[in-house]
Amino acid sequence: MTVNSVINIVLVAILVICAWQGYKKGIIMGIIEVLVIILSLYGAQLLSDTYSYEVIPVLKPFVSGYMEAQAEKTTYEVFGFEADKKGNWNTNRSMTDLLVEQPDKEPEVAYRTYKSLGLYDSMAQTLTDRTTTYVEENDSSLSSAIVNITCQAVTWYAGFILAFIILFAILIVLVNIPNLSFKIPYVGIVNDIGGVAVGIFTGLLFCSLLIWACQFVGILLSEETLRATGLADYIMNLNLLANYITL
Repeated sequence: MTVNSVINIVLVAILVICAWQGYKKGIIMGIIEVLVIILSLYGAQLLSDTYSYEVIPVLKPFVSGYMEAQAEKTTYEVFGFEADKKGNWNTNRSMTDLLVEQPDKEPEVAYRTYKSLGLYDSMAQTLTDRTTTYVEENDSSLSSAIVNITCQAVTWYAGFILAFIILFAILIVLVNIPNLSFKIPYVGIVNDIGGVAVGIFTGLLFCSLLIWACQFVGILLSEETLRATGLADYIMNLNLLANYITL
């Protein structure tokens, strides 16, 4: 079984389970669940924006050495230098010297450095834009900017995922405490069909969130692999979470 087949099976399973749950709960409870997801996304965004940066000083020592080495390696590659078998570059010029001479290469270096981490194209470009802004606003070196932006992205991503899971669990519990079953009277077909439709939409939201999370772990699951998977590519093009998640 190929990776693409597994991805399709997982996504279809999520949609089918959500559609079945929507059928059982009905359209009104289905809409309430969609609202819970949206509120959890907004809440996770707010909490991560507010508190994730406090973790950066703890993370930075672990990230700086690796990211500085990656940025240096990428710089030499961008400028056409090659490393020997021992990993030594055939130049005595530093990364800083090269970029001072050709500062227009900085965005390419930043982008390729982020891509080397396995980030998807759109995320790598987003972090590149933020890196360029950071350099200009703080008169920072490119390697320092890459380290800081990487730490910001990692802490924000981890904080967002954790906050979403906690908020969603809490809100779902609160919604289900009364154990109510809202049904539109005398029109069971509307409850059933509407519930299935809302359930499918809920499934698309969950699938979109799962695929969005994958853009940070491209080393394990590349963007090309998802794009080659019909259902995943369709969900990526829908971009349902564009208005709810802004790194």
